[in-house]
Amino acid sequence: MSDQFYPSNPLHAALRACRRHFIFAGVFSGLINILYLVPSIFMLQVYDRVVPTRGGATLLVLTAILIVSLIVFALLDAVRMRLLLRASIRLEKMAAANILHRILGANGATQTERAQAMRDFDTLRGTLTGPAIVALFDAPWAPIYIIISYLLHPLIGLLALVSSLLLIGLAVWNDLATKKQLALTTQYSTAAYRTQDYSIQASEVARALGMRSALVTRHLVERADLVRKQSDIASTSGGFLAVTKFLRMLLQSMALALGAWLAINQSISAGAIFAASLILGRALQPVEQILNAMKNVMGAQNAYKGLDNFCRLPDVTVPPTTLPAPAGKLEVSNIVVRVPGSDRVLLHDLSFTINPGEIVALVGPSGAGKSTLLRVLSGALEPDEGEVRVDGARLADWDRERLGRYIGYMPQTPTLFPTTVHGNISRFRSLTDGHGPELDQEVITAAQMAGAHELILHFSQGYDTQLTMREGGGLSSGQRQVVALARALFGRPNLLFLDEPNAHLDVNGEARLMQTLHELRQRGATVIVSTHRTGLLQAVDKVMLLNAGQIQVFDDRAKVVRPASVEPPREERLQNEANGSSRNNDEQGSDRARDEGTNG
Repeated sequence: MSDQFYPSNPLHAALRACRRHFIFAGVFSGLINILYLVPSIFMLQVYDRVVPTRGGATLLVLTAILIVSLIVFALLDAVRMRLLLRASIRLEKMAAANILHRILGANGATQTERAQAMRDFDTLRGTLTGPAIVALFDAPWAPIYIIISYLLHPLIGLLALVSSLLLIGLAVWNDLATKKQLALTTQYSTAAYRTQDYSIQASEVARALGMRSALVTRHLVERADLVRKQSDIASTSGGFLAVTKFLRMLLQSMALALGAWLAINQSISAGAIFAASLILGRALQPVEQILNAMKNVMGAQNAYKGLDNFCRLPDVTVPPTTLPAPAGKLEVSNIVVRVPGSDRVLLHDLSFTINPGEIVALVGPSGAGKSTLLRVLSGALEPDEGEVRVDGARLADWDRERLGRYIGYMPQTPTLFPTTVHGNISRFRSLTDGHGPELDQEVITAAQMAGAHELILHFSQGYDTQLTMREGGGLSSGQRQVVALARALFGRPNLLFLDEPNAHLDVNGEARLMQTLHELRQRGATVIVSTHRTGLLQAVDKVMLLNAGQIQVFDDRAKVVRPASVEPPREERLQNEANGSSRNNDEQGSDRARDEGTNG
């Protein structure tokens, strides 16, 4: 499909910007291939002019010309590789940032497509500096060598033509024989590495539950299947390569034999015998090079197709019209969310409005859709149907980076990045706004508001403590939760979406959270908080009860939750009915602190 339908495709734009590099590389390739003829001409002159006349001076001049020509040849080859290297660097500078933005921000892509996009880009970029691209630049010059062979003698030209067509046919046959296998193997390899990475992250659980041997067996089975597939491709390609080498050596020798036969019949000179062999070998060399690099060429071709499709997703880097800071009004209209790749519905046609400054509690049994709803409201998840509006504007109409500065989001399973505690809380703001005392003060204020300041000061290096790649960043569940809460509060956001913020807090931590909600109400912030503990309901304005992805109750807290001395709260009775259990909500909360994002 043409670029006019996808004007924001960063891959196409970057490749167009590199066009000049490729043109000059092609020009230098032409000069290099012309200079490839120098050794053949030198040999022709030595046999036809120097030897019969015993001209030492002529030999000296020819040798000097040969040396200068080969020096120029080497310099041109180096310049060509430098041009291709610069094209690779330019491709990185122009496209990498946009592709990374799409990986982190494109809702239309699957996790596999996101994980594969940058690998495809690196594969394509790496091909620009490898032997495959050189072979492709040299290949168009094969006909020139065939014409030169024809000028030596028509039979030599015919042999060169037949030889080239034969090797090209083998290359096409090899491509057809391995193309589908290679694409499937690449997908299988990506999936195998992803499951292995996940097992590494969950290695502690595997050790504790005695699952290590089973996981090792699983990965060995996957690897055995992968190795078998790779071996099949290697075997097929290796067979074609062996046949190609055999034919190239045979045909080059046949050119020598043909030249000798023609010389015997005085159709060509003695020097032309060796020149014919060299020229024929040079004509066939690009084809053999392409066969040698066929795996890289096909890999680059598949990478380009996959990356091109990924880059046709909406460009998240194009900033829409700048809207004023949100006051915090949320309007939800007919939201429907389904399980990816399934018809199972997680949220059923939800519609409601939350006014600025209101604090709303989301309650309901596990799997009711609370975490999914918070993900939709925060913009982390795109709904399948319906829309979310902030201050009357659709989420798609906001500059998401700008809107994100006014949003505080804390997922049920907090995700901390492998950087310092300061970097996590500040949302890497130092990389965009610079580091300074003002940023440090904002970080400390957010930590104090979350009740995390004293805890962080007891870390090994305080706010400069480096978190690790392993699960939780090396922190306990409670530590991870308060750091994530501090990150959500950073920058005094007007909209906060908190998923089970008290799941791992003790009594003092929950009291501090109640105080934080009180401070947020005084500031006029809009807060939607998911909880299983009824104690937190005393700090909210409204209660929304979800069950099976539907709203059962959404009303003022006073109408839903009544004092315990009069009768059990209506919210508690509704949750018990939905769960089919008579346990109180505090007992349920300790059993349900898990990732609802996975379970809907």
